[in-house]
Amino acid sequence: MPYTIAQQSIIGTREEQQDCSFSQCGSNRAFAVVCDGMGGLGYGSKASAVTVAKLRELYSEKETSEPMPAFFLRAVDILDECVVGLRDPRGGKLNTGTTIVAAALEGHLLHWLSVGDSRLYLLRGNEIVRATRDHNYFLSLRKMKQDAEINTLQYNQEAKRGEALISYIGMGGIQIMDINKTPFQLLPGDIVLLTTDGLTKALQDEEILDALQGDNLEQALTELIALSTKKSTRFQDNTTCVAIQFD
Repeated sequence: MPYTIAQQSIIGTREEQQDCSFSQCGSNRAFAVVCDGMGGLGYGSKASAVTVAKLRELYSEKETSEPMPAFFLRAVDILDECVVGLRDPRGGKLNTGTTIVAAALEGHLLHWLSVGDSRLYLLRGNEIVRATRDHNYFLSLRKMKQDAEINTLQYNQEAKRGEALISYIGMGGIQIMDINKTPFQLLPGDIVLLTTDGLTKALQDEEILDALQGDNLEQALTELIALSTKKSTRFQDNTTCVAIQFD
């Protein structure tokens, strides 16, 4: 089996765990998904659980002839409809949502999907690269500033709302997502890290890289989560990480 997978999740100081994840690997394939339910909208744990379960189902039924980018693109609409359709016990709309980041490895080829601000990192040797964007208001603000639609003063005024998500599963009609059309070619020793923002709001990319330099992936991930908790002295969000090493 050419992959080593490690997975860690903590509730942090939250009252409820709204993250959900899944990972598996076979003789020449690996698959992982991490979701972060949006607690501010309510029922975030249900949104993340439904999304993970549905994507697992879709992936298990996927035809081998269907390219992964096409599969992920098709899956986004189905997942979005599933969460939009969630109802409370009285039949009312839940008005909830979740981020998603997923990775599919076939041999040494990697495909990914991201909607929201959960991230996928690629680690190779002493380098770390964020492969996904955070789909929040900052993304729009930077584009508007680059196109001279707003000035620096306006940017700074709006930046207070910069972390608000502008794309997530359950919003109804997703336009912003990250799907790599060309597979990324992994080298032996490369690590793919999927994580919710409980980790990335506490640690810099370089700190994540340093923590994952050990020989034991499970232990390295444990130490990474512990470092995140230590750095988040006042508030620790739900945090979930899945790491896959290509051996």
